[in-house]
Amino acid sequence: MYRQTTLKLDAAAADFHEMRMFQMKNASFLLAGQLQQHFVRNSPYKTGRRFLHAQWTWALGHIGLLYQLIRWFRLREPKTQLVLENSGSANPYFLRALAPYLTIYSALPPQMRQEAEANAVYFGCPDGIHSLVNFYKMIEQECSEINLLELNDAEHDELGQLREQLGITGKPYVALHARSSTHDAARNVTSEQIEKALEEFKARGFAVVSTGIDHHPINDLYPSVLNLPDSKRASFLLSAGCDQFIGSNSGAWTIAHAYRRPVQILNDYERSAWIYK
Repeated sequence: MYRQTTLKLDAAAADFHEMRMFQMKNASFLLAGQLQQHFVRNSPYKTGRRFLHAQWTWALGHIGLLYQLIRWFRLREPKTQLVLENSGSANPYFLRALAPYLTIYSALPPQMRQEAEANAVYFGCPDGIHSLVNFYKMIEQECSEINLLELNDAEHDELGQLREQLGITGKPYVALHARSSTHDAARNVTSEQIEKALEEFKARGFAVVSTGIDHHPINDLYPSVLNLPDSKRASFLLSAGCDQFIGSNSGAWTIAHAYRRPVQILNDYERSAWIYK
């Protein structure tokens, strides 16, 4: 979907990230975003369509960014049609919730390819001005009144059944996402961090359910979605309907945020996530 120059800059940004050269990574993102905005301004395709690369569905946190982007377009360009190429979503339930605001193709029709190259929204710097985090912080401030997602009646019923299965009916509950992965281990959370964060809520009578799908010692202490037939579906609904979300600075918290649930991030010591002012 991106032109070759944009792709090269995007690949350079990925390499800089691996080398922990974050200033260079951000510079590559910014330059690619500026270039893509140049293509848009000079595009011969005045169709009212903007095109979104499959990057927006590769990870759960990316779908959270997609939710933010939709809000921004609803505010700034409400008539613009957002066209997403989805080659395989990291979380089909979250993407399905956003589907009413998108035109989704598993692969773009050939006749749209050149238009997509000219009219794409670049993932790493969508507006060509701000860094990725600052762009989404701007959206969070500007679009605070634009709320797109609600659980429907069937989903509320399904959520009630899940709560009954997990033994957490009749109480407010914390959706606890305990991340444990060898990939980007800095985002993992420890049992000690979790228990400290839970003290206040347990004292107030909250139930706790583990919505993480990684294997973590905390799953042995609280009801866990890993014991349910469809753990991803259960994790999505329990996060979307919780009374408090507690987790790591990874993508799962964006579900709770999209459904306007209070979020506490345990290991974002510099408060770099875009929900923080």
